[in-house]
Amino acid sequence: MFSILPFILILIALAIVVVVVVRKLPQLTLLDVDSIPEVQIDKKKDEYLKKRVEKSAEAFKKKRQQLFGPLVKKLKEIQLSFRQYVGRVQKKILEDAKKRREAVTTVAEKTTDLLSLRQDGEYAIEQKNWDVAEKKFIEMIKIDPKDKDAYYGLGKVYREKGEKKEAEEAFEFLLQLDANHDDALMQLAEMAKESGDIERAIGYYERGVLLEDNKANRFIGLAELFLELGKNEPALEAVRQAVDLEPQNPKYLDMLVEVSVKCGDKGSANEAYQQLRMANPDNNKLAVLKD
Repeated sequence: MFSILPFILILIALAIVVVVVVRKLPQLTLLDVDSIPEVQIDKKKDEYLKKRVEKSAEAFKKKRQQLFGPLVKKLKEIQLSFRQYVGRVQKKILEDAKKRREAVTTVAEKTTDLLSLRQDGEYAIEQKNWDVAEKKFIEMIKIDPKDKDAYYGLGKVYREKGEKKEAEEAFEFLLQLDANHDDALMQLAEMAKESGDIERAIGYYERGVLLEDNKANRFIGLAELFLELGKNEPALEAVRQAVDLEPQNPKYLDMLVEVSVKCGDKGSANEAYQQLRMANPDNNKLAVLKD
Protein backbone atom coordinates (compact mmCIF):
# COMPACT_ATOMS: atom_id res chain seq x y z
CA MET A 1 0.00 0.00 0.00
CA PHE A 2 2.78 2.38 0.88
CA SER A 3 4.76 1.44 -2.28
CA ILE A 4 2.01 2.49 -4.75
CA LEU A 5 0.91 5.61 -2.87
CA PRO A 6 3.42 7.93 -4.60
CA PHE A 7 2.36 6.65 -8.00
CA ILE A 8 -1.30 7.34 -7.18
CA LEU A 9 -0.43 10.90 -6.09
CA ILE A 10 1.43 11.53 -9.40
CA LEU A 11 -1.61 10.34 -11.39
CA ILE A 12 -3.92 12.63 -9.43
CA ALA A 13 -1.61 15.65 -10.10
CA LEU A 14 -1.47 14.91 -13.83
CA ALA A 15 -5.24 14.65 -13.95
CA ILE A 16 -5.61 18.06 -12.32
CA VAL A 17 -3.14 19.61 -14.82
CA VAL A 18 -5.02 18.13 -17.72
CA VAL A 19 -8.34 19.46 -16.44
CA VAL A 20 -6.87 22.97 -16.05
CA VAL A 21 -5.30 23.00 -19.53
CA VAL A 22 -8.48 21.76 -21.15
CA ARG A 23 -10.52 24.49 -19.46
CA LYS A 24 -8.02 27.27 -20.45
CA LEU A 25 -7.26 26.02 -24.02
CA PRO A 26 -9.90 28.16 -25.79
CA GLN A 27 -8.51 31.29 -24.16
CA LEU A 28 -4.93 30.36 -25.10
CA THR A 29 -5.87 29.87 -28.74
CA LEU A 30 -7.44 33.32 -28.90
CA LEU A 31 -4.37 35.00 -27.44
CA ASP A 32 -2.42 37.20 -30.06
CA VAL A 33 1.25 37.01 -29.11
CA ASP A 34 2.21 39.80 -31.52
CA SER A 35 -0.08 42.19 -29.64
CA ILE A 36 1.90 41.84 -26.49
CA PRO A 37 3.87 45.17 -25.99
CA GLU A 38 7.12 43.42 -25.14
CA VAL A 39 6.88 41.31 -28.27
CA GLN A 40 6.16 44.35 -30.42
CA ILE A 41 9.16 46.20 -28.96
CA ASP A 42 11.46 43.25 -29.63
CA LYS A 43 10.12 42.94 -33.17
CA LYS A 44 10.78 46.63 -33.85
CA LYS A 45 14.29 46.24 -32.51
CA ASP A 46 14.87 43.33 -34.86
CA GLU A 47 13.58 45.28 -37.84
CA TYR A 48 15.74 48.30 -36.93
CA LEU A 49 18.86 46.18 -36.53
CA LYS A 50 18.10 44.37 -39.79
CA LYS A 51 17.80 47.69 -41.62
CA ARG A 52 21.01 48.93 -40.03
CA VAL A 53 22.83 45.80 -41.15
CA GLU A 54 21.40 46.03 -44.68
CA LYS A 55 22.29 49.73 -44.87
CA SER A 56 25.85 49.04 -43.64
CA ALA A 57 26.20 46.19 -46.11
CA GLU A 58 24.99 48.38 -48.96
CA ALA A 59 27.36 51.19 -47.96
CA PHE A 60 30.24 48.73 -47.74
CA LYS A 61 29.39 47.29 -51.12
CA LYS A 62 29.22 50.77 -52.64
CA LYS A 63 32.53 51.78 -51.05
CA ARG A 64 34.14 48.55 -52.21
CA GLN A 65 32.97 49.21 -55.75
CA GLN A 66 34.36 52.75 -55.56
CA LEU A 67 37.70 51.52 -54.26
CA PHE A 68 38.17 48.30 -56.22
CA GLY A 69 35.88 48.82 -59.19
CA PRO A 70 38.47 50.64 -61.37
CA LEU A 71 41.15 48.15 -60.34
CA VAL A 72 38.95 45.18 -61.22
CA LYS A 73 38.04 46.84 -64.51
CA LYS A 74 41.72 47.47 -65.24
CA LEU A 75 42.59 43.88 -64.37
CA LYS A 76 39.89 42.65 -66.72
CA GLU A 77 41.23 44.92 -69.47
CA ILE A 78 44.77 43.62 -68.88
CA GLN A 79 43.50 40.05 -68.89
CA LEU A 80 41.65 40.65 -72.16
CA SER A 81 44.67 42.39 -73.67
CA PHE A 82 46.91 39.50 -72.61
CA ARG A 83 44.55 36.94 -74.14
CA GLN A 84 44.50 38.97 -77.36
CA TYR A 85 48.32 39.19 -77.33
CA VAL A 86 48.64 35.43 -76.79
CA GLY A 87 46.21 34.91 -79.65
CA ARG A 88 48.27 37.15 -81.94
CA VAL A 89 51.50 35.39 -80.95
CA GLN A 90 49.99 31.98 -81.58
CA LYS A 91 48.66 33.16 -84.93
CA LYS A 92 52.06 34.58 -85.91
CA ILE A 93 53.82 31.38 -84.86
CA LEU A 94 51.46 29.34 -87.01
CA GLU A 95 51.86 31.76 -89.94
CA ASP A 96 55.67 31.76 -89.63
CA ALA A 97 55.74 27.97 -89.47
CA LYS A 98 53.58 27.83 -92.59
CA LYS A 99 55.83 30.33 -94.38
CA ARG A 100 58.93 28.33 -93.41
CA ARG A 101 57.38 25.14 -94.77
CA GLU A 102 56.42 26.92 -97.97
CA ALA A 103 59.89 28.51 -98.22
CA VAL A 104 61.63 25.15 -97.79
CA THR A 105 59.40 23.68 -100.47
CA THR A 106 60.01 26.66 -102.76
CA VAL A 107 63.79 26.53 -102.25
CA ALA A 108 63.85 22.80 -102.95
CA GLU A 109 61.81 23.29 -106.12
CA LYS A 110 63.99 26.23 -107.24
CA THR A 111 67.17 24.25 -106.62
CA THR A 112 65.88 21.35 -108.67
CA ASP A 113 64.78 23.64 -111.50
CA LEU A 114 68.08 25.55 -111.52
CA LEU A 115 70.12 22.35 -111.60
CA SER A 116 68.09 20.97 -114.47
CA LEU A 117 68.34 24.22 -116.46
CA ARG A 118 72.09 24.50 -115.87
CA GLN A 119 72.66 20.94 -117.10
CA ASP A 120 70.51 21.63 -120.17
CA GLY A 121 72.40 24.86 -120.84
CA GLU A 122 75.83 23.25 -120.55
CA TYR A 123 74.75 20.39 -122.83
CA ALA A 124 73.48 22.94 -125.38
CA ILE A 125 76.92 24.64 -125.27
CA GLU A 126 78.61 21.30 -125.95
CA GLN A 127 76.29 20.85 -128.92
CA LYS A 128 77.03 24.45 -130.00
CA ASN A 129 73.31 25.17 -129.82
CA TRP A 130 73.81 28.73 -128.65
CA ASP A 131 70.19 29.89 -128.81
CA VAL A 132 68.94 27.02 -126.65
CA ALA A 133 71.79 27.53 -124.19
CA GLU A 134 71.04 31.25 -123.97
CA LYS A 135 67.37 30.53 -123.29
CA LYS A 136 68.19 28.05 -120.49
CA PHE A 137 70.53 30.45 -118.69
CA ILE A 138 68.05 33.33 -118.98
CA GLU A 139 65.37 31.10 -117.44
CA MET A 140 67.79 30.44 -114.56
CA ILE A 141 68.17 34.19 -113.99
CA LYS A 142 64.39 34.60 -113.94
CA ILE A 143 64.19 32.03 -111.14
CA ASP A 144 67.19 33.41 -109.23
CA PRO A 145 68.53 36.83 -110.35
CA LYS A 146 71.74 36.18 -108.36
CA ASP A 147 72.63 32.75 -109.72
CA LYS A 148 76.34 32.95 -110.58
CA ASP A 149 76.35 29.84 -112.79
CA ALA A 150 73.64 31.40 -114.96
CA TYR A 151 75.65 34.58 -115.63
CA TYR A 152 78.84 32.63 -116.29
CA GLY A 153 77.07 30.31 -118.73
CA LEU A 154 75.38 33.26 -120.42
CA GLY A 155 78.72 35.06 -120.76
CA LYS A 156 80.28 32.01 -122.43
CA VAL A 157 77.36 31.74 -124.85
CA TYR A 158 77.64 35.40 -125.87
CA ARG A 159 81.38 35.07 -126.30
CA GLU A 160 80.96 32.05 -128.56
CA LYS A 161 78.32 33.92 -130.54
CA GLY A 162 80.72 36.81 -131.01
CA GLU A 163 78.58 39.19 -128.98
CA LYS A 164 81.51 40.71 -127.10
CA LYS A 165 79.65 43.54 -125.38
CA GLU A 166 76.93 41.24 -123.99
CA ALA A 167 79.56 38.73 -122.88
CA GLU A 168 81.55 41.38 -121.01
CA GLU A 169 78.39 42.68 -119.35
CA ALA A 170 77.50 39.18 -118.15
CA PHE A 171 80.99 38.54 -116.73
CA GLU A 172 81.24 42.01 -115.17
CA PHE A 173 77.87 41.59 -113.48
CA LEU A 174 79.05 38.23 -112.20
CA LEU A 175 82.06 39.97 -110.63
CA GLN A 176 79.64 42.33 -108.87
CA LEU A 177 78.00 39.27 -107.32
CA ASP A 178 81.36 37.66 -106.58
CA ALA A 179 84.45 39.86 -106.90
CA ASN A 180 86.66 36.78 -106.59
CA HIS A 181 85.02 34.71 -109.32
CA ASP A 182 88.18 33.30 -110.86
CA ASP A 183 86.71 31.98 -114.12
CA ALA A 184 84.99 35.28 -114.89
CA LEU A 185 88.28 37.15 -114.39
CA MET A 186 90.08 34.83 -116.81
CA GLN A 187 87.33 35.14 -119.40
CA LEU A 188 87.57 38.93 -119.25
CA ALA A 189 91.38 38.76 -119.35
CA GLU A 190 91.33 36.66 -122.50
CA MET A 191 88.72 38.87 -124.15
CA ALA A 192 90.73 42.01 -123.36
CA LYS A 193 93.85 40.33 -124.77
CA GLU A 194 92.00 39.35 -127.95
CA SER A 195 90.78 42.90 -128.43
CA GLY A 196 94.31 44.28 -127.95
CA ASP A 197 93.57 45.98 -124.63
CA ILE A 198 96.77 44.67 -123.02
CA GLU A 199 96.76 46.91 -119.96
CA ARG A 200 93.21 45.84 -119.09
CA ALA A 201 94.10 42.19 -119.70
CA ILE A 202 97.08 42.51 -117.35
CA GLY A 203 94.79 43.93 -114.67
CA TYR A 204 92.50 40.91 -114.87
CA TYR A 205 95.45 38.49 -114.89
CA GLU A 206 96.98 40.14 -111.83
CA ARG A 207 93.70 39.79 -109.97
CA GLY A 208 93.56 36.18 -111.11
CA VAL A 209 97.06 35.25 -109.87
CA LEU A 210 96.30 36.87 -106.53
CA LEU A 211 93.33 34.54 -106.19
CA GLU A 212 95.03 31.45 -107.60
CA ASP A 213 98.82 31.77 -107.14
CA ASN A 214 99.39 28.05 -107.75
CA LYS A 215 98.51 28.05 -111.44
CA ALA A 216 101.63 28.36 -113.55
CA ASN A 217 99.82 29.04 -116.83
CA ARG A 218 98.46 32.29 -115.42
CA PHE A 219 101.93 33.58 -114.72
CA ILE A 220 102.93 32.62 -118.27
CA GLY A 221 99.91 34.47 -119.65
CA LEU A 222 100.89 37.49 -117.59
CA ALA A 223 104.51 37.25 -118.82
CA GLU A 224 103.34 37.17 -122.44
CA LEU A 225 101.31 40.34 -121.90
CA PHE A 226 104.26 42.13 -120.30
CA LEU A 227 106.45 41.12 -123.25
CA GLU A 228 103.91 42.61 -125.68
CA LEU A 229 104.31 45.90 -123.86
CA GLY A 230 108.09 45.55 -123.86
CA LYS A 231 108.16 45.16 -120.08
CA ASN A 232 110.85 42.48 -119.91
CA GLU A 233 111.70 42.66 -116.22
CA PRO A 234 108.11 42.05 -115.00
CA ALA A 235 107.83 39.33 -117.64
CA LEU A 236 110.98 37.63 -116.30
CA GLU A 237 109.61 37.65 -112.75
CA ALA A 238 106.31 36.17 -113.96
CA VAL A 239 108.11 33.36 -115.85
CA ARG A 240 110.21 32.56 -112.81
CA GLN A 241 107.02 32.18 -110.78
CA ALA A 242 105.71 29.73 -113.36
CA VAL A 243 108.97 27.71 -113.36
CA ASP A 244 108.94 27.57 -109.56
CA LEU A 245 105.54 25.92 -109.79
CA GLU A 246 106.48 23.58 -112.68
CA PRO A 247 110.28 23.27 -112.75
CA GLN A 248 110.29 20.44 -115.33
CA ASN A 249 108.03 22.11 -117.88
CA PRO A 250 110.14 22.51 -121.10
CA LYS A 251 107.91 25.27 -122.49
CA TYR A 252 108.31 27.40 -119.37
CA LEU A 253 112.09 26.75 -119.19
CA ASP A 254 112.42 27.66 -122.87
CA MET A 255 110.63 30.94 -122.23
CA LEU A 256 112.71 31.60 -119.13
CA VAL A 257 115.94 31.31 -121.21
CA GLU A 258 114.62 33.71 -123.86
CA VAL A 259 113.31 36.30 -121.41
CA SER A 260 116.55 36.12 -119.35
CA VAL A 261 118.50 36.84 -122.54
CA LYS A 262 116.23 39.80 -123.33
CA CYS A 263 116.84 41.14 -119.85
CA GLY A 264 120.62 40.60 -120.22
CA ASP A 265 120.62 38.26 -117.21
CA LYS A 266 123.31 35.77 -118.34
CA GLY A 267 123.32 33.86 -115.03
CA SER A 268 119.58 33.30 -115.12
CA ALA A 269 119.76 32.35 -118.79
CA ASN A 270 122.52 29.76 -118.23
CA GLU A 271 120.74 28.27 -115.25
CA ALA A 272 117.47 27.99 -117.16
CA TYR A 273 119.34 26.51 -120.16
CA GLN A 274 120.87 23.77 -118.03
CA GLN A 275 117.48 22.96 -116.49
CA LEU A 276 115.94 22.75 -119.97
CA ARG A 277 118.76 20.53 -121.27
CA MET A 278 118.22 18.11 -118.41
CA ALA A 279 114.43 18.15 -118.67
CA ASN A 280 114.33 17.84 -122.48
CA PRO A 281 117.71 16.85 -123.97
CA ASP A 282 116.17 16.31 -127.45
CA ASN A 283 114.90 19.86 -127.70
CA ASN A 284 115.84 21.22 -131.16
CA LYS A 285 116.12 24.75 -129.81
CA LEU A 286 118.97 23.94 -127.38
CA ALA A 287 121.71 24.90 -129.87
CA VAL A 288 119.94 28.10 -130.86
CA LEU A 289 119.38 29.05 -127.24
CA LYS A 290 123.01 28.31 -126.40
CA ASP A 291 124.23 30.57 -129.22
